[in-house]
Amino acid sequence: ENGDQGQRKERQEARAEKAFNQVLETIDDLMSERGDEEKVWGSMVKQALKRRKPGFNENYHGFRSFGKLLEEMEGKGMLTLEHDKKSGGYIITGVL
Repeated sequence: ENGDQGQRKERQEARAEKAFNQVLETIDDLMSERGDEEKVWGSMVKQALKRRKPGFNENYHGFRSFGKLLEEMEGKGMLTLEHDKKSGGYIITGVL
């Protein structure tokens, strides 16, 4: 692997990491605002994140969609998701 590619990969990972942290902070805020019995939807997280960071764009961080970003986070053991069949959206059921 040449150095250039390695740097690009590192940059990409750093961007992804930054997105993960921003998403986790946002989920945290939403959960404390809404209380435990309220569901936190992926779409709500995205809206809240856009309010906090108007420039946020999951593509910049290397993800085709916000759902893909959430799936990646679940794959890394950062949170747990439930897929809502009706809406096709995600419910965040927990942060690990």
